[in-house]
Amino acid sequence: MKPAYRTLPDDWLTVAESAQLLGISKVSVYKALNCGRLEYRTIEGRKCIARDGLKTRYWGSSQRFADRPQHGQASPIAALTDDQLAAYCHEHLGDDALAAAMAPIDRWIESQRQDPEWERIATRLNAYLGAWSAPPWTAEEANTLAMCLEMAQEVCEGAPE
Repeated sequence: MKPAYRTLPDDWLTVAESAQLLGISKVSVYKALNCGRLEYRTIEGRKCIARDGLKTRYWGSSQRFADRPQHGQASPIAALTDDQLAAYCHEHLGDDALAAAMAPIDRWIESQRQDPEWERIATRLNAYLGAWSAPPWTAEEANTLAMCLEMAQEVCEGAPE
């Protein structure tokens, strides 16, 4: 029920009423009015907003970054498979830009492959493991492998055995 003192037409709302209807502050309504996301008409010396479609006009215009995940939402790119991600990158970056972006990563991967330290670690790891079964491994075997790899890395870094 509307207060008795209200003299505005039923299809128009004050800023305070609009804020209450939208569940936002009056400041947010004024910001939307000032930046043009909402339109108003001055009635009886007050800024008034049309009631019809107010929620749609406000919320539809305030989704400024619809292609970006909002707070608490996962990125849609995170759900892509490797093939889908590659296709997305090729589509949005182009081959030259993708190659430039991947260059530092590719250099790092290649430096890790060529690091002679891994040869020493592999030799020590093979000495620990002996005749080791091929994958797939059980959880216990995977844990053993991880511990042996860590020990081999420590030994090769000069830590005491």
